[in-house]
Amino acid sequence: MQNTSRPLFTLIGATLALTLAGCGAASTPSATSTSSSEAASATATAERAAITEASTPSARIALTYDGGIMIVDGKTFEVIETIKKEGFLRLQPAGDNRHLVVADGSSYTMLDVGAWTQAHGDHDHYYTTTPALTSLSFAADGTGHVITDYGRSAMFADNTGTIEIYSPADLTGADQYTATSISTETITLPDAHHGLAIPLENNQYLVSVGTEDARTGAAVINADGSVVTENLDCPGIHGEAIAANDTFTVGCQDGALIYADGTFTKVTNPEDPYSRSGNQAGSADSAIVLADYKTDKEAELERPEQFALINTITKERTKIALPDGVSYTFRSLARGPEGSHLLLTTDGKLRFWAEDGTELGSVDIMDSWTESEVWQNPRPAIWVDGETAYVTDPATKKLHVVSLAKIADGTAEVFASIDLPEVPNEINGISRTAELVTTTEVDSDH
Repeated sequence: MQNTSRPLFTLIGATLALTLAGCGAASTPSATSTSSSEAASATATAERAAITEASTPSARIALTYDGGIMIVDGKTFEVIETIKKEGFLRLQPAGDNRHLVVADGSSYTMLDVGAWTQAHGDHDHYYTTTPALTSLSFAADGTGHVITDYGRSAMFADNTGTIEIYSPADLTGADQYTATSISTETITLPDAHHGLAIPLENNQYLVSVGTEDARTGAAVINADGSVVTENLDCPGIHGEAIAANDTFTVGCQDGALIYADGTFTKVTNPEDPYSRSGNQAGSADSAIVLADYKTDKEAELERPEQFALINTITKERTKIALPDGVSYTFRSLARGPEGSHLLLTTDGKLRFWAEDGTELGSVDIMDSWTESEVWQNPRPAIWVDGETAYVTDPATKKLHVVSLAKIADGTAEVFASIDLPEVPNEINGISRTAELVTTTEVDSDH
C-alpha cells in the first residue's frame, strides 16, 4: 500500500571525526552538520604501518575468538595478525572490500584487514599492509545489522532504532590509509527494535517496522523519512538478502517478503502456517535466495532438518529436506559459484545444491557436531570467496580451505587445513574476487 503523507522517520546530517588506532578520541556526532575540513582537524600521531604493492590480489580472512580477532592470509594460509579486543565480537563487510565492521554491542569499529585493490585506468594495483583495528568507530546502542548496496552502508542500532549511513568509498583516504573522518547521516525510526535497513536506489531505504515488543513488517522510505510503500504482513521480520534484478528479500515467521519494482510480495507455504526464514544468503547474480526453514514456534532452540529456496521471479518458496537427524545453524548458509547453495551440516559435511535446487553432492570436512543452546558460543561457520570456501572447526581449532572449482560436477576438495591459536567463532573476509562477493545474513536467530 502507498503512503507518502506521514514522515515517520527523521534524518540528521552529521560528520563524524575519528582518528586511527592509538590516536586522539573521536568527536560526538551532533544534530547539526559539520564541515569535512573542521572534522578533519584531528590528526593521527601514531606511526602508520608501511603499505606494500603486491603482484596479485589476495583474500584475507578474519576470525573472532574470545578476546580478539585473528587474521589469516589467503595466499600463505598463515595467521598474520592477532588483534586483542574484549567482548563478544561480530564481523560484517564494511562495503569497500578492505575493511570489516567489528560490532561489540555498543559500537561499530572499522577493521583494516590490510589488503585491497585500486583501479588505475585499464588495470588494477594491489596493496597490503598490517591489519589493524582502527579507531574509526561509531557509537551504537545495541549493534545488529550492517548492510551495503548502491554505494552506501547502513548500520542499525537496535536499542535506539537509529540507522547511521556512510559511503564505503570514504573509508580509505587519498594516502591509502584509513580516513580520519567520514560524513554520515542518521535516520531515526519511530520505535527501537531489532531491525534492518537496506540502501536502495534514489536514496531510499528498505527498513523493518516494529517495536521492542513486536516486529510486524517492512517499509520503503525516502531520505527525508516519508513512506513510499509498506507491507505490515511480516510478523517477526528478521534476515535479509540482496538478489538479482534489484530485488530484495526479508524473512517473516510465516514466509518472506520479496521487494522488486517498487512492490512487496508475500510468499508463504500454506501447509506450514509457522515457517520462519529468518536467516538468508543471497547473491546479486542470482534470482534465488537460500534461507533457513523453521516450523516449531514453541521451540527454544529448533534444529531444522530442512531449508528453503526463495524464487524471486516466480514468487515461490520451496523447502528441501535434509537426511534424518541432520541439521544446521545460522552460520551454515552460504552461496558458491554459478549460483550454487552451500550448507554446513551437523554431520560434518559441506553440502551443495545447484541454483535450481538440484542436489549436487557433499564433502566431509570435520567430525559430527552439535549446536550449542547459547547462540553466542562457537559453532562451525563458513565464508566463501569465489571458488574457495573457508570453514571453521572450533572443536579442533582449525580453518579448512575447500576448493569449489568442480562443484558443478558434484565434487569439492579440502586442500588445506590451518591450525589456529584460538577457538574460532565468527568468520568473514576480504575477497580476492570482489565481483563475486555476496551479501548474506550474519545475524543470529535468537
